[in-house]
Amino acid sequence: MLFDTKETKYIIKSITVADRIILILAVVLIIWSYIHYWGGKTLDYAIILSAEHAPQSVNLHQSQQIIIQGSKGESKIEVLNGQIRFIESPCKQQYCVHAGWLTESKSFITCLPNQVSIELPHANKFDSISY
Repeated sequence: MLFDTKETKYIIKSITVADRIILILAVVLIIWSYIHYWGGKTLDYAIILSAEHAPQSVNLHQSQQIIIQGSKGESKIEVLNGQIRFIESPCKQQYCVHAGWLTESKSFITCLPNQVSIELPHANKFDSISY
């Protein structure tokens, strides 16, 4: 038998009010830490990089279509509702277009043949390595 009912009942009865308070505080602290340091941050801008131009910062809260000149031609980028994506590109396989919307911080899409990329920067000042 995996759990002996007598031992389980004894353990549950031996938990005091102080133990329960400490357990609840620990759970609340873990949830608060996650939300404060890693979650709940909205992205305000994206960075578009091109071999032909200087990096360009784009407001993600302003719906727009942007045309960027790359090494093989024009790439069309769409910004809508805090998201960004490639909608057209002169490359053959169209991997950048099929990648879809970028919504998470620290993510990127690159059109290698056209040398154009979109990057969503870190929304938080800490990540799992530097923290």
